[in-house]
Order: sequence, then C-alpha cells, then structure tokens
Amino acid sequence: MDEGFLRLSRRFFSNEMWKVAREFSECEAWLDLIQSARFEATDKAYSELIGGREISYSRGQYPASISFLMKRWQWSEKKVRYFLAKLKKRGMITTCNKQGMTVITLCKYDEYNPYKGIPKGIDKDIDNNKEIRELSNALGELRAELRAVVEKMGQAKGDNKKKDEEDNTKESPYGDKKNAAKAATLSRKESFYQSLVPFVGKYQKEMIRSFFDYWSELNKSETKMRYELEKTWELPKRLATWANREKIPAKPTTDIGVVLKDNSPDKYDSPQERKWEERWNK
Repeated sequence: MDEGFLRLSRRFFSNEMWKVAREFSECEAWLDLIQSARFEATDKAYSELIGGREISYSRGQYPASISFLMKRWQWSEKKVRYFLAKLKKRGMITTCNKQGMTVITLCKYDEYNPYKGIPKGIDKDIDNNKEIRELSNALGELRAELRAVVEKMGQAKGDNKKKDEEDNTKESPYGDKKNAAKAATLSRKESFYQSLVPFVGKYQKEMIRSFFDYWSELNKSETKMRYELEKTWELPKRLATWANREKIPAKPTTDIGVVLKDNSPDKYDSPQERKWEERWNK
C-alpha cells in the first residue's frame, strides 16, 4: 500500500539505536538527508556559520561537505559521490557549490515533511508571484499577437493603397507616364509656336495660323506633333511651300504687326490656342 503516511517522531533520530556507530545503508543515508534538511520556513534564507563560512540555505536544504558525509555515514569518498549522483539522476535532489560548500536541496521536500506552520503570508506571496509570472507571460503573448495583427493590417492597408493607386491610374484618362508625356508634348508645341512668331511679319496671320494648326496636331497617343513625324523639317522652306500651295502672297514688311483680332469663341479649341492667337495679334 503506497498511499498515506507513516508518522515518525523526530525523537527517533535521537534514539540510541539510530546513533549507534555503523556504516549506513543507502536507505539510512536517504532518511538522514530528509531528517537533516532544514524544516522551518522563513521569509528569508537562513544563514549559519559552517566551517568558517557563512552559508545561507532554506527549507528543504542541507549544507554538508563530502568529507562530513563520509564521516557521518562511514563511507568512502567514491561511495558518497556515487550516491549523491544517483539521487540527482533520479530527480530526488539537486546540489549547489556556489557558497564554497555543497548545499543539497531535496526535491518535493514538502511531500516528505508537510509543514502547517508556515508563517502567514509566505504561501500567499508564493501564489502571488506565480500568478504575476503567469499574467506576465499571458501579457507577452497578447502583445505578440497584437503586434502581428497590426503588422498584418498595415500590410493589407499598403496593398489596398497600391491597388487604389493602380485603379486611379486606370480610371484616369491618362496615367502618370502618359500625363508626363502629354505635358512634354504641349511644352514643345509652345516652342513650335514661338518659332513661328518671327514669320508673322512675312506671311499673313491666317496662313501662319492654319500652318500651325495643321503641323501641331497631336497623334493618337498625344506624344508627338504632326511635324515631328516628318523625316526632314526646315521651317522656312515648309512655310514657303505652304504659302505657294495656298497662293497667299507674302505680307509687305510695312504691315508688320498690323493684324485684325478675332475673338470668336468658336474659333479656339482651348484657352492655350486663344493665348497664342492673342500673342500674334499684339
């Protein structure tokens, strides 16, 4: 029958039968460790001067050097070390030598020596610390999960923004590249207009206007004007050829700058064309 307890008074270990000089068995050595470990529980570790060193240890711990156990159990050093190693391997004890002396900790000591007289508040503090650790771990997991959700939302937002930009480009009559190309073409159209201004005094304004309208017409993609598609282009020769075909005589040089204004709104396709016309009429 493995359940329940056999109550054994601590006075048993003061009895002469226990104190008789002998070589301990492993079972007796194990009982000796249990009864020798500190029983009382305190808020802080108990300190004791042992072998000229101040050793701190708590409930369930027992400071004992190898030489001390050799003498106490009447064993050889090899046997003591072997026994302690076996107990550690079975998970019955742990040892620590940080204080210059071996401190043996009995695992599950409370199962061997239940202690009902633990000072008030100690067990509560232990429970509180455990609860704090569990809450801290849960909080860490929650933060990690929240961070992952935020990153996922940010990625989704970025994808949506990119999609919106693509959609806007598709919905717009001109994409960004097309708008830039059209703007460049209009800028060259302005330069083409400027190149015709010096000839207004030589040819009639109406001819220059029709010449400009024809040769500045944009292609379907609005990236080039008609004259830019020609293999060769010499403006003076083109104007002279245009004037001969139209049978329009050149204007007298005395009439330079004297032109009639026609502000009919139906005549212009855009405000820019009206602006060019006004420049010619000045």
